[in-house]
Order: sequence, then C-alpha cells, then structure tokens
Amino acid sequence: MKNTIFVVDDDTSIVNILNNIIDENFPGEFIGMATTGSAAIKKISLLRPDIILLDYLLPDKDGLDVIKEIQILYSPIIIMISEVSDKNMIAKAYNHDIEFFINKPINVVEVMTIINKAKRNFVMKNIIANLKNTFTNIDYLSSLEYSHATSDLQLKLKRFYNKLGIIGESGCDDLINATIWVDNLKGKKYKLSDMYRSLVNDPKDKSQLYAVEQRIRRTISKAFNIMASLGIEDYMNPVFENYGSRLFDFNELRKQMNYLKGRSLNQGKINIRKFIESSIILIHDPIK
Repeated sequence: MKNTIFVVDDDTSIVNILNNIIDENFPGEFIGMATTGSAAIKKISLLRPDIILLDYLLPDKDGLDVIKEIQILYSPIIIMISEVSDKNMIAKAYNHDIEFFINKPINVVEVMTIINKAKRNFVMKNIIANLKNTFTNIDYLSSLEYSHATSDLQLKLKRFYNKLGIIGESGCDDLINATIWVDNLKGKKYKLSDMYRSLVNDPKDKSQLYAVEQRIRRTISKAFNIMASLGIEDYMNPVFENYGSRLFDFNELRKQMNYLKGRSLNQGKINIRKFIESSIILIHDPIK
C-alpha cells in the first residue's frame, strides 16, 4: 500500500530534497507541499495525506498551531522538521502526540529511518485502539437490531465489519454503501470509478470522488492491518483463519505480517474489489 506524503517547509530547497529522498527510497506518493501554515491547513484538509513532514518554524504560524488544526480534522502521521534543539519545543510537541523529529540539515538515512519508525508506531497504535473499540461497539450494534430504518443487509454488514474491527472507522459507512451498491448489481461487471460516483453528491467533483475512495481504502487497510496482527498473535485465530485469505490475497497478507514484525520494509497490498466482493459472499453464505 502506498502512503501519501505532504511536506510543509518555507524553504523550497528542503521540500525538493525531501521529495527526491521519498521518490528514490520510499514506496509512497508525494502529493503536495506548502510554504506557510495557512496554505498547509487548506491543502491538507482537502488531500488528507497519510504522512505530513512539518517544519516547526513557519513564517505565519507556529508548527504546533498547524498541528492543532490538522488534528481536529483527522489523525495523520506527523513528523516534525526542525533545526532547533529546544527541550521546551520537544515537550510541547510530545503533548500533541508528536514523537518523531527530523533534524536539519537533512540526512537521507535519518529521514527514511524516522518515517518507517513513525509508520510502524502509528500502525500498532491503531491496531490496539481498534481491537479495544471492537468490544465497545457490540452494544451499539445490538441496538441496531431494533431499528426499522436499518436494512437487513446493512445490519449484516455492520455485524461483519464489527467482527473485523473496523465498524468505528470514518469510512465504514462508505464501505457499507459501496458493498450494497455492488451487491445490487447481482454479479454484473462494474468499474470501481462507477461505484465511487454512486457514493457522492456530485459525481463530477473530483475532490469528492478522491475523498470517498481514500476513506474506503483506509478502512480496508485498517482491516488488513488488524488481520495481519491477529495472524501474528495466533495463526489459528478463528477470524484470521476464516476470513484472512478470503478477504485478502494471502501472499500480500503475509508481507504485511512480516512488515509489522519488523522483518521487512515492504508492506502488503489490498485489493478493494476483492475485499468488497468477498464480503458479499461471506454475508450471503456465512461460515458456520
């Protein structure tokens, strides 16, 4: 899975250096940059990058102020860039869940090491949080059984995605609606782009299409990480055993397990179509 990366620094030469490092060494996509805090917040709110490299000293805003506004929107991986070794600054950054720093002048080895450490740390935190949320959502799902507004298929999908630990994800409703849309086709061929168009208010608005695709991708990726984590903990775990190879390509799942164990820098890949179509099969013909 390719992560999207956004860089915020008022020195364009630093941005270019980081862009080159990422392009040559990291399996991710550089999707944008900003030289001021205000511009960064505006672009990030639209693009929702997975990883943000953020300079502490910006011409119009303190880097920590930018972080506050971003974290209201969502929770990306944020890595602070600074040439200032200030204990107070580091302490303030820690208070905003910033644990990783890249020092200037930029060093290729340091950049790649920090990005990979931050990613691994972020993934494991989310896995733990999702496993905890799985149990707190059971009561919520039970109450849905008495709601006449919820269709039978929606309820089954909610139960199923709860079992996978993703019911609380922001993109789960999009994923459920996408799955219902595909199910209604009754086996007819379709394009993923048509599926995304069915989920937005304005099918001609590229930003809406990109946003819904990313929400669905992130939700499936979360299920992928949880499944890999379950396989690491217990290969005979019933959720892993029953659903792992059905929802994901097993070779890719094994790659992700090796990545989470720190044995490889290469992550596995998800297949959105396979996940959705396999979910439909498992809903209509559940494993006994």
